[in-house]
Amino acid sequence: MKDLIYYFKRDKMVIIATIILTVIILSSIFANFIVPHNPYDLASVSLMDSMKPPIWMKNGVDKFLLGSDLQGRGILSTILYGTRISLLVGFSAVILGGIIGVTLGMVAGYFGGKIDSIIMRMADIQLSFPTMLIAITVMAFLGRGIFKLIVVIGLATWVTYARTARGSTLSIKNSEYVEAAKLIGINNTKILIRHILPNILTPIIVIATVQIAQVIMLEATLSFLGIGVPLTEPSLGLMISDGYKRLLSGKWWLVVFPGGFLVMIVLSINIIGDWLRDVLNPKLK
Repeated sequence: MKDLIYYFKRDKMVIIATIILTVIILSSIFANFIVPHNPYDLASVSLMDSMKPPIWMKNGVDKFLLGSDLQGRGILSTILYGTRISLLVGFSAVILGGIIGVTLGMVAGYFGGKIDSIIMRMADIQLSFPTMLIAITVMAFLGRGIFKLIVVIGLATWVTYARTARGSTLSIKNSEYVEAAKLIGINNTKILIRHILPNILTPIIVIATVQIAQVIMLEATLSFLGIGVPLTEPSLGLMISDGYKRLLSGKWWLVVFPGGFLVMIVLSINIIGDWLRDVLNPKLK
């Protein structure tokens, strides 16, 4: 932990990325107390406020700092509420995919034999199809839904964790402390959880960090295509989709602000993920 703090203080880019990401996460969590109105509360939305430009432009109003959309919802309010959904999908799908992948990877590496062959062949088959194609195909059949989106993305991204966990398990399953645990009669489940899992978490954490950014982009893409988050829920992908349709009409703020916000989120997470990879890998120090 001391090493992480030491290297963190020396990297200004990571400090900036962490501050930006922390502000974004806190702003989305406490959006109810920050934004002037709930963009999905019909009582606070009026069509008379539609297509208002940002406050610094002509005809801009104080109520909408970054302007408003076609329905009269504030862009800033909708962005923060939409970010909440994006982060929920990102973290939940990564946790689900990580649990499935790490579990299968450890089982395959520890037991080997037919179990290893079956799990790895399943992984190879899934790797032959792009994650985006799998997500689009399944969501097209299941329909929109946040829970569906989390499950589909989680099931589509377990392979990376499984391959990493398997390789790490193979490298330590014959270690002295594992053999000692077997000799004193500890069952395989406890060995996997207590002795192997803690020693393979480092690469898993790095993968999970990068995967969060990828999943957020995937969620935004699916919502942009109309098969992700329902229309009744806020989403950066839906905002970008609506803004893109009206970009040529001069309403640039409809797509620039949500798009820029999405870029900041993904870029900040990627910077932190790359830093973790370098710091936690002794060969790269």
